[in-house]
Amino acid sequence: MTKFLLLCTIAYHSLMHGFDPCVVYAQAMVESSLRPSAVNGNCKGLLQVNVRIWKVDESRILEPSYNLDVALDILRHYYQRTGCVWTALHWYNNGPSGKHNNRNYVKKIKKILEGK
Repeated sequence: MTKFLLLCTIAYHSLMHGFDPCVVYAQAMVESSLRPSAVNGNCKGLLQVNVRIWKVDESRILEPSYNLDVALDILRHYYQRTGCVWTALHWYNNGPSGKHNNRNYVKKIKKILEGK
């Protein structure tokens, strides 16, 4: 997939799920450096979906469209609970339990959005 097509795919799925494509692009940069084939343990794909926790179709999780759909469903779930995209992103990375607290995750996304 070309970078242009990948950016179009991110934009399309972001809008279909009600998110700003720039925010999702920045999230993908933080999660995988825009690499759809990225794998880090149980976390896979463009937005590093944890396949153990979310019980998704592992045979498709590296497909950008499927990965975005799954990840943005998760993010939308958190957004509906919190009403704040930044808190939803924090929960996406850390989970809602408060057990983990990687505050740098959202900061990294904001830096990309600010062009830093």
